[in-house]
Amino acid sequence: MLVGSCDRPPLTWRETMRQPNAPSAGWRLLVDGRGTPALDAAPTAPFVAPAGACPSSIVFASAGGGNWFTAWWQPRADSSARLMVSRSTNAGQSWTAPVAAESRDTAPLGCARPNPALAADSAGGVVHLAYFIALGRGSGVWYATSRDQGATWPNPVGVFYGDDPAHVDVAARRDTVIVAYEYPNANDGRVGVALSYDAGHEFTVRMPVSPGTERASDPRVAFGGGVVAVGWTSGDVTGGRGAAFTVVDVAPLGGGK
Repeated sequence: MLVGSCDRPPLTWRETMRQPNAPSAGWRLLVDGRGTPALDAAPTAPFVAPAGACPSSIVFASAGGGNWFTAWWQPRADSSARLMVSRSTNAGQSWTAPVAAESRDTAPLGCARPNPALAADSAGGVVHLAYFIALGRGSGVWYATSRDQGATWPNPVGVFYGDDPAHVDVAARRDTVIVAYEYPNANDGRVGVALSYDAGHEFTVRMPVSPGTERASDPRVAFGGGVVAVGWTSGDVTGGRGAAFTVVDVAPLGGGK
């Protein structure tokens, strides 16, 4: 488990939404200019996946002006996988040749692996990825960024280590990057976040968001109105079949970020 320290105070979370039922798989979290969170459908663009790609793993991010990015898991013959990225400059009418953003995964999971998370900066051409990978050493949640419109993905950064596949999400605004993740440890049913204030070079704040009294999964994260919001699906901490809820907590971001 990674532990971080930072000279900034920790975020103070408060629950702002708890509604019955979990949203459909392809949902996203939004925050308006007043800091009010809302749930919406995840963005998509026309895309024909390469042969063998994991269809349920395909995610999209819009960078505005017809610029789109997509990412997906592409299994190898041994059922390990590469994380691929492609870009469209014409709203999905055509796409660039896929680029491998992450090739180190060794787990023979095929398509039975958590989806990657993808975000794009409409102003600076910066693209962000968060994902779980299994390695001989260093399994866990990782983050990668491209500063050349997705063409290259140097120096991925470990966010939180653990051996159990974990769902993740990522959001970025200027130099602040936040990754939300399921704790990648089988006996820890919480959702946490890691923050970077230096454009993803180092994550200096790591903290749980969901309480330990309920099992949290499938996180989402968003910025807006001076706050950061984290949402998740909440259920019985014992793994029972009680009703699921969608929960959203927000925290003032501060620091002018």
